[in-house]
Amino acid sequence: MDRTKSHHDGSQMERLTRGFSAETLELITSLSEEALQQKLARMITPPITLNERTDSELLELYYTSSYVHLFETFNIPKKAKLFEIAAGDTIFIPKALNAYADEGAKYITANLNKSLTSGFREKASELSIELEIIEDNGINILSYCGEGKVDVAVFHHAMNDIVQTIIAEREGNDTVNVDWWTAEPQMLQTVMAYHNRGELKTAAYSEFISIIETCMKLLKEDGYFIFDNCTYAGYEDMGYNSDFHSNYIQLAREWIHEADLGLQEVELEGFDPKWWMVLQKT
Repeated sequence: MDRTKSHHDGSQMERLTRGFSAETLELITSLSEEALQQKLARMITPPITLNERTDSELLELYYTSSYVHLFETFNIPKKAKLFEIAAGDTIFIPKALNAYADEGAKYITANLNKSLTSGFREKASELSIELEIIEDNGINILSYCGEGKVDVAVFHHAMNDIVQTIIAEREGNDTVNVDWWTAEPQMLQTVMAYHNRGELKTAAYSEFISIIETCMKLLKEDGYFIFDNCTYAGYEDMGYNSDFHSNYIQLAREWIHEADLGLQEVELEGFDPKWWMVLQKT
């Protein structure tokens, strides 16, 4: 599967790599298509370590080019409306849409945490697509967007954030006004405690499925969900478990299947089902 088929001369690749360091750009230009493909694929081999700026930029390129490839594969309209839940301060998805889409495309996200939202706004300020940033829980998205208006709903590295937020709120902890990165170790430890006691599904399943049902209403007929996940180094140092985290896509797959929502999984060559899941509304 060729995520970067036009990387040597395409304006699309120019948009995806805008803001990259000279070192990373030189590396990308020096590689053949096949060599770049292989290097990007290795970027998500767990545990992911991002020791250099080039590492972070290549990881970004892996994801942005993967999403552009998916948009092309599913013939997502060039004037698409895309909803991402819990983007945090990461702009991989709007950057991918910005590279793929034409004027008239729109990116929407629901972000709860104020500091992450501030970071997102700053990073996304140079993108040319229309952005709507809703500072609310994703479960309330229909209060802002009409039903059947969105082409794609994206859960980019979001399963963990959703579950962490559900459990934190259950515990009475603030997830809106805190510094997310300072609070995250405690949130991860609490999730693990629920998991180790066998209480995680009881605590999180119903609210998670409600979020999926809400996003289904947001989607057009035949619209798509795209989920991805990856595992970074250092989780064990925070009292967390990498194997548990690496299973989040399978956990989502099992919960959604059990809920029998009428979503059809789409299998794709080159996208490992351990780290990716695409569902179509039928």
